[in-house]
Amino acid sequence: MCTAVGSLAGGAGGTDPARGLEGESGSVGRHPPALGDAWAVAERRVAAPIPVGCYTMPLSPFRRLLLAALLLVIVWTLFGPSGIGEELLSLSLASWLPAPSSPGPPLALPRLLIPNREACGGPGAPPFLLILVCTAPENLQQRNAIRASWGGLREARGLRVQTLFLLGEPNWPQPAWGSHGHDLAWESATQRDILQAAFQDSYRNLTLKTLSGLNWADKHCPLARYILKTDDDVYVNVPELVSELVLRGGRWEQWERVEESQRKAAHEDKTWEGSLALGAKATPLLYLGRVHWRVNPSRLPGGRHHVSEKQWPHTLGPFPPYASGTGYVLSASAVQLVLRVASQAPPLPLEDVFVGVSARRGGLAPTHCVRLAGATHYPLDRCCYGKFLLTSHKLDPWEMQEAWKLVGGSDGERIAPFCSWLQGTLGILRCRVMAWLHS
Repeated sequence: MCTAVGSLAGGAGGTDPARGLEGESGSVGRHPPALGDAWAVAERRVAAPIPVGCYTMPLSPFRRLLLAALLLVIVWTLFGPSGIGEELLSLSLASWLPAPSSPGPPLALPRLLIPNREACGGPGAPPFLLILVCTAPENLQQRNAIRASWGGLREARGLRVQTLFLLGEPNWPQPAWGSHGHDLAWESATQRDILQAAFQDSYRNLTLKTLSGLNWADKHCPLARYILKTDDDVYVNVPELVSELVLRGGRWEQWERVEESQRKAAHEDKTWEGSLALGAKATPLLYLGRVHWRVNPSRLPGGRHHVSEKQWPHTLGPFPPYASGTGYVLSASAVQLVLRVASQAPPLPLEDVFVGVSARRGGLAPTHCVRLAGATHYPLDRCCYGKFLLTSHKLDPWEMQEAWKLVGGSDGERIAPFCSWLQGTLGILRCRVMAWLHS
């Protein structure tokens, strides 16, 4: 609908200018009678309202191009390589969660051949971050590369970090001297970072391996605040990951009194059970990772990721959102939650899906973090590996060492800045574009 403004000569109300100037005497501002009807016609034309909104100025090609570019930037920022839109969308997952399931019976897990019960002990504070690395018995080079790089860190940002390796039994006989079985015993004795359970080590047993590690943390590393599950071909930016967790969980200094009271109670009772397990009172619920959405099970027989109809019926639809198994973080309380309901979850061989299903049954949704790489491999770059990425996938032992050298090793925090001004401004967006071009 068109609107109109009053006369050009009149005010907002469109009053006659002659009357407006006339005053009380009515003598000032009258039109000379000699002008006659011509003056009156002209006056009416001037006083006629001018419609506004009935006419629109057509956009020039330049303005159209500018608006299109602005719209493209907004869409690219939200849903492109920056990952901002992905993180915002993940916040809505909690509203779709079903009611939490009641706890199930205790998990029946294989016994530990190398329990390494004292790995989290020692003087000082308990680990802020416990890193559990899934590895195969034969992957000694990968383990040594991690030990010589990020896995060798015992402290980051003033907080204790502990890295341990999870594995099962080799797929070959072990009686002969010099076999891999004896090598593992020697490796464990010298490195003191091996956890081995009594099951055949294979990709299809990753769920068993991961649950064994989480259960070990529950029993033997009770005050660890966060648990990172990752693989032996993943580079972990430990200092930045610790900073990210501190940022998401609040200032760690606020937890010190809780931790101290737990430590005293545990010392008096000489047990780590009950409410003390995994420092549940000291950390909030967090399930952080590279979230996968609406993934359908693979029905390809013999495939690495095959899931049978019995394991996941088609009536259940796609898997619920879950964090990529290449690297996800569970807070202490989230680990307890997963262990409580895991016995009621479908026996899936895909450990990351299994953890996601268990978390969902417990009322916990994953939180997406674009800095965790998922299955993406990022080319070696000092700025990306030192500042913006928390993990990077598919690194062989040589690349693991090169990445460590690139960021300056354990002295990385004291050398020149990782990024130039432009690199810092582009942030994770630059890293993801590089990965896309590299692939």
